Amino acid sequence: MRNPVQQYLEDIVAQCGDTDGAVADYIPELAAADPDRFALALATVDGHVYEVGDTDVRYSIQSISKPFTYALALTDQGPEAVAEKVDVEPSGEAFNEISLAGDTGRPRNPMINAGAITAASLVAGGSGAERFDRTLAWYGSFAGRELEVDEAIHDSELATAHRNRAIAHMLREFRVLEGDPEDTLAQYVRQCSVEVDTVDLARMAATLANGGVQPLTGERVLSGPTTERVLSVMATCGMYDAAGDWISAVGMPAKSGVSGGIIAVLPGQVGLAVFSPRLDAHGNSARGVTLCERMSRDMEMHLMHVGRSSRTAVRAAYPLSRLSSRRRRPEDDQAVLEAHGDRARVYELHGDLLFAEAEHVARRVVADDPELAVFDVRRLDDVAQVARETLLGLRTTLREAGAEAAIVDPDGVLPDPDAGTGEASPVFPDLVAAVVWAEDELVRRHGDRDPDAPDDGDAVVAEHPLLRDLSPGAREVVDGLLERLTYAEGEVVLEPGGSFAGVHVIVRGEAVATVDGPGGPDDEPRTLVTMNPGTSFGELALGTDGVQETRIRASRDLEVLRLGADALERLTTERPEVAVEVWRAMTHDGYRVADRALRASVTLG
Repeated sequence: MRNPVQQYLEDIVAQCGDTDGAVADYIPELAAADPDRFALALATVDGHVYEVGDTDVRYSIQSISKPFTYALALTDQGPEAVAEKVDVEPSGEAFNEISLAGDTGRPRNPMINAGAITAASLVAGGSGAERFDRTLAWYGSFAGRELEVDEAIHDSELATAHRNRAIAHMLREFRVLEGDPEDTLAQYVRQCSVEVDTVDLARMAATLANGGVQPLTGERVLSGPTTERVLSVMATCGMYDAAGDWISAVGMPAKSGVSGGIIAVLPGQVGLAVFSPRLDAHGNSARGVTLCERMSRDMEMHLMHVGRSSRTAVRAAYPLSRLSSRRRRPEDDQAVLEAHGDRARVYELHGDLLFAEAEHVARRVVADDPELAVFDVRRLDDVAQVARETLLGLRTTLREAGAEAAIVDPDGVLPDPDAGTGEASPVFPDLVAAVVWAEDELVRRHGDRDPDAPDDGDAVVAEHPLLRDLSPGAREVVDGLLERLTYAEGEVVLEPGGSFAGVHVIVRGEAVATVDGPGGPDDEPRTLVTMNPGTSFGELALGTDGVQETRIRASRDLEVLRLGADALERLTTERPEVAVEVWRAMTHDGYRVADRALRASVTLG
């Protein structure tokens, strides 16, 4: 079964095929990059990754390294010490501008080259090489694997690092850097040459989205407060002199690199990575920017779209076989439900349904691969448009696989755009009604009876254990004692407190067994079970000293065959050999019903 989120990502990649811009040419190895490479990866905070395109192609991390080195410097030195060396103000300048803040003499932020070289110098270690080794291991803890350096990129970049060399010496001149600026420059160039793929970057972004906890390993890589500080600087400074346009249009903390990568972080939900080497005038991936803008708009990923975050919107998920619909069915139908009940599943949703939560629902359903899915949305609060579209995409996915979905939605939380048409999903006021639908659908799909054939109540009755298990001679005797009775919808068949009146086998229609509510006879009665053709009622009074304890009412026009109490007593006296067969059949059926009731471990509300 195809995941609708994966389908959406593939669709928008095809739609956002911009080829504007050009590869970075000031580093020879980058100038040789294939401009048509493209990859997209979206990593959730629980570790799942969606991939489109060349996600296994590796390239140098470049400036996407900056927020992670800044995070390490903050961890090693503390925010106060780092702030003495580098500010956190947007520069409005290009990433490689040779300038310092006029009022403080410090680099304006750690996302431009001057600030990033300064942050690299603040990593703990006795030399640039030692600091880099710690930095490389640090990056790997975010990616969830060991990373390596692309030596060809490193050599090419170091040989042409004239501008960055000038920045490093300027920083040393103004005492921002301490020690040999060449040592720090070599460390910085080496960190920019670390080799990653797009999945690595998505997981690194997802670690930030997850509050500093790596989704795959579960390791807390970064403290919560430091994560917040890093994301704040990424939001205001990560896209250089295009930061204002980015945060307005896309609305996610982000960082780009001149090799063509972009990472974006939606806190509490996902980490996003895009790779496309053609750069715009700001040094950001042109196609990557276009794609991120489209995803933010479609998927409501803008951080100003506020909703209460939750790990998952799935409160509970379980197969239909764990439930009782309070409906007694013919034995053949019940056998179908026992054999195929696990092919239908119920998903109880709760909280706010934003993209991350809807994605989790879609992924869970696709993994389960149900034949029928019932979504109980009575506990949902805020539902984003992207969540509605994701669930509609999930419905399409289910139908393409020959499956179907229904919804428990008495308050119209998830309105169906196809309402009133044949494409609409079944909607129910409560879970009981939805489960009845699912049971009926399973019987229709897997039972032996032709679902399009008219109901033959007498044929169904013949399969009731009271009649089916009798010998031909006994069956002939019992047939002569059966009374055919009818009751109008709403008419009471049996009253509580009455004496045993006989066994009633339903031929057509429907009956319900109810008891008084907690407030007594004036309270709303509680339905215990709904009974269909081929099932019976009345015999349970034999186990309660012959006293009827429930009220049996025709919920639809009802036709029954009754083996009355007088007829049963006469049979016992006059034809004991037949009576023995009848009592044996009734006992077997009683044990069957009791066993099924004991195994129904969930009571529906």
